[in-house]
Order: sequence, then structure tokens, then C-alpha cells
Amino acid sequence: MRLAKVFYFSTCALGLFPILKLNHFSILMMIWFVLALINAFKNKTFPLLKTHKFTFLLLAFLCLMYVFYLPFAENLKELGKSITKSLPFLIFPLGFILNKDIVTKKLLQTFGLVYIISVFILNCLGWIKVFNFGWNDAWQQNDFYHPIFRNLFAEATSLHLPYLGLLTIFAALWLTFKMFFNRKINLLSVFTIIFLLFSTYIYSARMGLVCYLIGLLFIVFKSIKKQTVKWSLLVALPLFALAFFWFTPMKERYIKVVEKDLVLPNKDQEPHEVNYRYGIWYCATDLISDHFVLGVGADKVQEKLNNCYNGFTYKSYEDFSQVTYNTHNQYFDQMLKFGIIGLILFVLALFYFYPNSSVLYQTFIIVVSISFLTENLLDRQIGVVFISLLNTIFVLLKLNKVEKSISS
Repeated sequence: MRLAKVFYFSTCALGLFPILKLNHFSILMMIWFVLALINAFKNKTFPLLKTHKFTFLLLAFLCLMYVFYLPFAENLKELGKSITKSLPFLIFPLGFILNKDIVTKKLLQTFGLVYIISVFILNCLGWIKVFNFGWNDAWQQNDFYHPIFRNLFAEATSLHLPYLGLLTIFAALWLTFKMFFNRKINLLSVFTIIFLLFSTYIYSARMGLVCYLIGLLFIVFKSIKKQTVKWSLLVALPLFALAFFWFTPMKERYIKVVEKDLVLPNKDQEPHEVNYRYGIWYCATDLISDHFVLGVGADKVQEKLNNCYNGFTYKSYEDFSQVTYNTHNQYFDQMLKFGIIGLILFVLALFYFYPNSSVLYQTFIIVVSISFLTENLLDRQIGVVFISLLNTIFVLLKLNKVEKSISS
């Protein structure tokens, strides 16, 4: 009984991952996994792996795909990095399937509370940094070319801003979902949502704000039955968001990006004229067109990209020889690594459990799939943990509900 409680609390503690440093979370994850194995030995639940082998393969796919590629790898060191980074996709499904009875609605609620509090604290750390710097100074100096707020939040949280934005807006969406489906306005939740969204706005996590709006529209569409109210909100919310964007400094970050010419980085450009993303996507799509079926190989993507970047004549402190630029698109990354077949399997694994799932889980998948368009979320440990951990919990909760409904 004591082991079960320790394991339960360690599972809830996994929700602390946003505020834990990588090495600290790795220790927590391994402690949790050892407890999961001990609990499985005690309860003799190892046959569950055979029963749910297909579920395990799907949940662990984003790690297993690198393992399957091992016989074809030339650069084992590079592939080893990818396998190590993706281990949570193997560890969490294995531990949770062996102890799937622990995944209940109560666990999800407790885990969600820990996660939301962690994200709240994370953003508070950013605000402490801002006020130590001086709010007025930060506000006056901040612009597209000197993103003071972004730099301060990144320094305080040790997170790349798109990842901080992703963690933050999903916490806000989780609270939004709870209020809509409980049909009850909670003032503390409203305050937290506003705080999280305002923080995201201040450090200009553009894709995060877009994901929140799309997630909010999806929740509204799924939760409100009265057609007049539903469609009024579905029309009003995007218009409000557009108006907010148009009359606030947020507009500058979008306009500056749009105004940049679609010209490959070259020596005649100043730093503010360079369209880095166009250069990155040019190289990625060029490689994809030449290796559409099989890709360039899971161990060779960055090498091939760098070879293409070497053709750019632009030189500066942030040029392509000074900074390592990945594809900034998870779908491009999958195609470059494993070709069109790998991309199809990746998308199938991502959306397989989407049908007939909870609205919160469907919102999670929508947010992740949209974020994949502009970031390689699986290239950083925080992105791997966020997706593998939450995806596994949501899927196992769905599996338990299905089994419970069948047995009853």
C-alpha cells in the first residue's frame, strides 16, 4: 500500500517538469520508472505489455523509429543523441501501461494542477526578471530588433521562447476547458488564464497565441450546444483577437516577418533584412525534393542542411556558420530523416488516438500538430517530455475508460 502511494505521488510530481532543470527531471523520471517496474513486479502486470503491444508501439514510435534505423546509420554518435533525447517516448508508455490502473480522472486532475502551477511559477520567474530590470526601461527599449522581454523571460526560465509559449498556452487552455465543461466561472482560473496569456503576449510567443485562439475556438465548438451562442462566439473571438493584434505592439513582430523579402541570405543584406526562415525552409524543401521517398537519413539531416547553408554568402554574428539551424518544421524534419513513408507513419501515430477522445486530449493534439509547423519540438528535451508524458497519460485514460465501459 505504501509503495502504491509513493508511486502515485511520484507520478503526480512528473507534472513539475516545466520548472525542473533537465538533469533534475531526468533523475525524477528514472526514480519514477524504477518505482513503476517494482510496482509491476509486485502486482504481476507484465502481461499487460502483450495485451496492449499495439498501443505501446504507437506511443513509443517516436523513439523506436530511431532504433529501427540503427542498421542503416553511418553516424552512430548523431543517431545515439536522437535515441537518448527521445527515450521518454519509450519510458513513459512502458511505465504507464504496466501500471495503467493508476491512470484515472483523479490522477489527471492532480497532475494537471501540478503542471499548471509549475507553468504559473515559470512565468512568475520571468516577471521577477522583468521588474528587476525595470518595467519602464524594458517597455521603452523593447522592439523587434531588441526583444528585451523575450530575452529576460528566456534568461529567467532557461527555455527557448516557443517552448515556453507552448507550455503556457496549454496550461491556459486546460483551465479554459475546465471552466467551459464544468459550466462554472472560477475567478482564480480566470485570473490565471489572463496572467498566462498576458505573459505570452509580452514575450511575443506568436505561435503560442495562435494556438490558444484555435484551441479556444475548438473548445467553444465542442462545449456549447446552443447554436446561436456557439456561432456568435466563433465569429466574435477571431474578430476580437484580430482587433487586439492590430492595435497593440504585437503587430510589429508579425509585420516585420511578413515584410521581409523572400530572398536567400546574402552578403548584400543587413542583419535586419535577412529572412532566416526562408533560407532554412529553402534548404529543407530542396533536400526533400531530392530525397522524397527515403529521406537523407536520421543521422545526416543537420549535416545536409549545413552543406546547403554554406552556399549562403551572408555573414554576421548570427549567420548559418555561427548558429545551428534545424528545419523549424517537425514535418520537414521527419521527411528528411525517413522520407514520405516516415512522415505518413509519424502523422498516423500522432493522430491515431484522436477520434472519440476527450476534448482536452483533442485540443492537445491540435496544439501540438500546429506547433510542429514552425518548430522542431522534438529536438529539445522539454518538447519531448511535454508531448510524450501528456500524450501517454491521455491515451491510457482513454483506454481505461473504453475498457471500463465494455466491462460494465
